[in-house]
Amino acid sequence: MKKYFITGLVILLPVTLTLVVVAFIFNLLTTPFLGISQAILSRYNLLNTGFLFLSAEQLLTFFSQTLILLALFGFTVLLGVVARWFFVHYMIRFWEYLIHRIPLVSPIYRACQDVIKTIFTSQTSAFKQVVMVRFPNQETYTIGLVTRDSLPGLEQSVGGNLVAVFVPTTPNPTSGFLTIYNREDVIPLDMKVEDAFKYIISCGLIMPPFKEYKGEGPANNEREV
Repeated sequence: MKKYFITGLVILLPVTLTLVVVAFIFNLLTTPFLGISQAILSRYNLLNTGFLFLSAEQLLTFFSQTLILLALFGFTVLLGVVARWFFVHYMIRFWEYLIHRIPLVSPIYRACQDVIKTIFTSQTSAFKQVVMVRFPNQETYTIGLVTRDSLPGLEQSVGGNLVAVFVPTTPNPTSGFLTIYNREDVIPLDMKVEDAFKYIISCGLIMPPFKEYKGEGPANNEREV
């Protein structure tokens, strides 16, 4: 009997303690929420007349307990959101902390981070012009992004008007080839950088319009390439 009695206590005590804690919270919050309930019910003239089969006192108690339950539910959800955000944020920071301390991986990871931040968050003119160039041979074209529109030192050495073009790979645009072209060999496109990346990442399945950029002017000045 003693073992069965202890087993019953082990089962009942957590439930009993939970009910006691919930009842304590309800009693603690009853007074503040009674004032809120009275104000709401008085506004709709339900405090004295009641509603359906509930008397005014029963309606006040029921409405107050409903508000308490909603408040507890909202607080629990908010607490979960905050805890989850902090947990995910901490895990990301911990992951970056580990990656930055791996000798061979750290430089590659930092370089990829810099490229992605430059492409998607930079406010400079880098990666703002989409172009079409001949790559990897003279018979084929590919999409590239202008990184520098002038190379003074190199132009003095080899001559010509040179531009630096980054040719990203598909479907991973964070890697690619840095190429240098004469300006007359580069075809500027009237295409957003976001659309160009959609085209690259989708392996050509998402097809934006390929129109040569003619500068500022009416749309009918553009021709299909």
